[in-house]
Amino acid sequence: MKNKGTVLHPYCRLGCALILFAGIAPLPSLAAETAAKTDAVGHRLLLVGPERALKLPSAAAKIARPGDRIMIDAGVYRDCAVWRTANITIEGVGGYAHVKDVTCHRKAIWVFYASPVRISNVRFSGARVQHRNGAGIRWEGSGRLTLRNTWFHNNQMGILTHNERQSEMVISDSRFEQNGDCPTFCGHGVYAGRIAYLSITNSRFAGQKFGHHIKSRALDSNIIANRLLDGATGTASYAINLPDSGTATIRNNYIEKGPLSDNVKALIAIGEEGKVVNPSRFIKIEDNVFQNNTSRRTNFIWNRGSHPVTTQNNIFRGPGIGYRKGRGPTQ
Repeated sequence: MKNKGTVLHPYCRLGCALILFAGIAPLPSLAAETAAKTDAVGHRLLLVGPERALKLPSAAAKIARPGDRIMIDAGVYRDCAVWRTANITIEGVGGYAHVKDVTCHRKAIWVFYASPVRISNVRFSGARVQHRNGAGIRWEGSGRLTLRNTWFHNNQMGILTHNERQSEMVISDSRFEQNGDCPTFCGHGVYAGRIAYLSITNSRFAGQKFGHHIKSRALDSNIIANRLLDGATGTASYAINLPDSGTATIRNNYIEKGPLSDNVKALIAIGEEGKVVNPSRFIKIEDNVFQNNTSRRTNFIWNRGSHPVTTQNNIFRGPGIGYRKGRGPTQ
């Protein structure tokens, strides 16, 4: 007797029939496709949210393809994700998509192994791991990570990178607050390893707990038009630390050392570790306002490395020395 409940196309082979009779969808990715749309220029959109087919960012990370845009509805997601797909864009929609409290690979809330990646309107908080370097983002891609309007707070590290010279990181219009929240020594707001390029512009760093607001071992560091503030309760060490020197432009920033600073020796430290690791075309520090709100003298700019530093049009407020060269005493 023939089964009249299923009609097969004449060109469908036996495998098709077996799949259909078993009640299994012939395309394993069909369920994932229901979560995707296409934008006006043909990019696939993966939609994430409590009312979406993809409930969590980690679900999108598992099915992402190169060229995808991942759109995450505003809200709180106790979730971590490992992103292995190159050339993706991740955006919070309708406000910040807030990912918090859960880490992947004992590294970060979001871990990236491919590039380029573009992220905007995402908030990261509560990253904790046993080694006390839990980050909002761990960047291990070989190309460029671009962040705009992101917010990192109350993590052991805001952002931590690896040491690949092919990597770049560009941050703009973002916030780094209350990071390094540990009993003793902790991490930094941004810690760029020995990557090729770091750019931070129009961003706010505040209330860092131990560590530095910005630490960069990049070959080329550009830190422009930011506010770096200890405030009344912050315990940061240096505002900016370039331990391997390198090429750098530090311009048009407001940099404040608070009364509870963990290290009054300097606001900007260059070549602190005394090793000529990075070559330098120039190090320019210009048009910045420095404010020392401690009662002790500081070195507003302390160059302990071998590369020359040029300073111009900086304003120094509070007790201290504007520029010191060499590895001598603080005062």
